[in-house]
Amino acid sequence: MSESEDPKSKKYTPAHWDKLRASFQSSMLVDTRLSSLAESLDTESWPLKGKDETPAKYIDLSFEELEETQELAGHPHRIELLIDILDGTLAFDDPFGDMVQAEEASASEDNDVLKNLARLQIPPEYPISLTNLSKESLRLCENQQLKTLQEFADFSQNMAQHIVLAGDFRKLLNSLIYVDENTIATFLPFRPGSKGLHLAEAIGFAINNVETEERLALYRKYGGRLEEDEQGLAAKVPGQRVGEVEKDLKQQVRTLFEWFDKEREDLESMIHYGQSLDRFFIPINDPVRELIATRIVGDSLKKPAGPARPEAPAESKTPQGSAGGASEGLLDKVTGFFRKTAEFFRTLLRK
Repeated sequence: MSESEDPKSKKYTPAHWDKLRASFQSSMLVDTRLSSLAESLDTESWPLKGKDETPAKYIDLSFEELEETQELAGHPHRIELLIDILDGTLAFDDPFGDMVQAEEASASEDNDVLKNLARLQIPPEYPISLTNLSKESLRLCENQQLKTLQEFADFSQNMAQHIVLAGDFRKLLNSLIYVDENTIATFLPFRPGSKGLHLAEAIGFAINNVETEERLALYRKYGGRLEEDEQGLAAKVPGQRVGEVEKDLKQQVRTLFEWFDKEREDLESMIHYGQSLDRFFIPINDPVRELIATRIVGDSLKKPAGPARPEAPAESKTPQGSAGGASEGLLDKVTGFFRKTAEFFRTLLRK
């Protein structure tokens, strides 16, 4: 601290702090890290690290106690930054107050994000948890109980007038407002130039959220070839952990199947007819994730032993080139050969 620096905060008063901390007692973000809250605002980063660096650590202190806290004593700027973060965060909890309820319906009608979602045929009920937002942004959405794109759009419109957003939250919002399809595709399983959402990219996002070394270890387990530095990373992951990651991904894939019925049926049909799933996952555009997706989906859609579904009748059509078509064709030829042979010997006996 310089000699001219006053160790007491002059920007805010004890009365302001008391009002702020009383308001924050009921905030759903009270146990969220200050670093995450700062990242979601257009403000300076919170300088202190640690899991306990949350609003809950400070809001039970009086202003005088705040200034005497070990981490803040002699650092008035930190106190001012703390109050700035809490002030800004309160806007997340109640951006309009009573006015929100009065204007909710009309706001939804004028919501450009919802209009653009409709134009792009992106379902507004699609879960935020299945997007490719950063962990910090997902945590913010979870704390605010934003479970769908619809809720994200409504919340963001209210927030826009009261606070400047940052990070992935802001990027996704802007991309949906201005229909930046390439940026939308970084957060949603969307293909620029097309409509709707797609299963391949959604599974690619799920795999992308796995830690790098765990992803490489799973890729190696499935027979993928790694570079020397990648092998070192993969080797750090115990086999048990690889199994846990694999199990978790299969569960996520089963959840995604519920949102992509048509594409799941396409995959089931490909497996039924012995076709490779590789080409389905080409849009992921990453060999590591493509191989993992192929194996995870293949295992998830495998039928249990026994007749899981009735066999197709002999006269049903089977796509040319499929494994099923080859087997049935061979059977027909063998049957035909014995039929003709029997007819030949019957003819000889009549003579």
